[in-house]
Amino acid sequence: MHQYLVIFGISINLYKFFFYLALATVPVVLFAIRKRFGYTKLKALLYSLLTLVFGLLAAWLTATLKRVLLGFASGGEYTDSEMLRNYGIPIFLPFFYLIYCAVTHDNFKKITAYVTPCVYSVMTFVKTGCVFWGCCYGNPDEHGIWSELAGYKTFPVQLYDALTSLLIFIICILLVYNLKEKHYGYIYPVGGILFALTKGFWENFRVHDSVYERNFLGTGWTLWQYWLLVFSIVCIIWIIVTFMKNRKKEA
Repeated sequence: MHQYLVIFGISINLYKFFFYLALATVPVVLFAIRKRFGYTKLKALLYSLLTLVFGLLAAWLTATLKRVLLGFASGGEYTDSEMLRNYGIPIFLPFFYLIYCAVTHDNFKKITAYVTPCVYSVMTFVKTGCVFWGCCYGNPDEHGIWSELAGYKTFPVQLYDALTSLLIFIICILLVYNLKEKHYGYIYPVGGILFALTKGFWENFRVHDSVYERNFLGTGWTLWQYWLLVFSIVCIIWIIVTFMKNRKKEA
């Protein structure tokens, strides 16, 4: 895969191209489905901006926590200069919306259902960028795709990661248009569980430069697999709480 695309003498960084394309999908998706939730264009714009800001904060928080945890696991040996890690967007985005809704008394269940599809449209395009850039590459595979960063052919884990994110996006869109409003509380956690399962699976095929990240605390699991396990448990609790609240309202 090529890292750059040259058009009329202009060199385009394909990772950045897909990153900005991923960000652009947020307002596109939210404006496309706003009528389903009864939101005005102004509300769609507001939630687009909030989702972009909260998403970047979630990516920053992920990178920060990663440095802290791997620094602890390595006894202070691990260093990482990355400021953003996109894996944490699905995990931490609801946290920021929970704070927002606590302050504004907005409908958390409805907002999180509304923004769920664009979370996975973002993940789809970001991981597509990884395919071209060669980062987040998989194990050596003579039948795989060339990674500029690794310098050899690798298992296309980024591609499969992007495809499963796309599948989750489609499922979430179907849920948005087929579930009644009282069931909106299920949409984000269902997407989260699917993400945790698929991302956790693909982690088994990914190469991590740091042994502390690849084998967190010597357990054989990656750091991200632990995060995804906790995230899936939170999503299961979220579904149970939603179910109990719906039962209570119907009683």
